[in-house]
Amino acid sequence: MRSRLLSLTPLLLLMAGCGPAIAPVSGKVTLDGKPLGNATVTFMPDSDAKNPGPGSQAKTDAEGKYTLQLLTGERGAILGKHVVSITAYEGDDGSVPSSAPTSVFRKAILDEKYNSKSELRFEVLPGGSTSADFKLENVK
Repeated sequence: MRSRLLSLTPLLLLMAGCGPAIAPVSGKVTLDGKPLGNATVTFMPDSDAKNPGPGSQAKTDAEGKYTLQLLTGERGAILGKHVVSITAYEGDDGSVPSSAPTSVFRKAILDEKYNSKSELRFEVLPGGSTSADFKLENVK
């Protein structure tokens, strides 16, 4: 029994290290110098990477602060370069989900250069970051 357990040890160690390397990422989003609350921040690994892995997402609080979580549920983001998109809508307090029967169409308050045609980039390094801050300026 003991020899069987010892022979499985290398396999178990190999399996434990199979996932992508991730690091904690948090920061703050401001719009025209003011905290942007209830915005969605999305980090997607650069598509040029061989195997980019899952993206990460977070919602900002009233102070514009956020902490990323992988779409698989783990806290953080995959190491490497990311395209960052940020979306926010007028009057969206987060209380009515977009798929609810009582949902209301809300106007986007950010320029598309921050979301659908995002120019925002961030590189997640080993050790992570607590200052993945984005200072947005609205041109609408």
